[in-house]
Amino acid sequence: MKKLEAINSIIGDETSFRGEISSPGSLHVSGEVRGNIKVKGDVFVFGKGRVIGDISGARVVVSGLVEGNIFASAGLEILKSGKINGEITCDKLVIEEGSVYQGRVNVRSGAEAAPAPEFEIKDV
Repeated sequence: MKKLEAINSIIGDETSFRGEISSPGSLHVSGEVRGNIKVKGDVFVFGKGRVIGDISGARVVVSGLVEGNIFASAGLEILKSGKINGEITCDKLVIEEGSVYQGRVNVRSGAEAAPAPEFEIKDV
């Protein structure tokens, strides 16, 4: 996978956010997000980070919990403490031993990758 890029936005420990997040940069989540995330950069869900909603980003790295669908145009990594429940669409997928994943996987080459889905905002 590519090297880490600068993180533009952070949802820190013990912080919770409800609603949709969109950004031209990248996002680090170590708190809780209840809603959809759509960024042009990378999304990192680390430690006790928890996302209840869909994620769309370039590269997505999960060592926390995601309950929702993930679209990762530049790859998805599920680290050993990561847990995902939802559909994944990406061009590269790395799943470390010990991680938990339940759902459907669509791996497509960069040329075949569909554009990021439009999200419907749901009441959470």
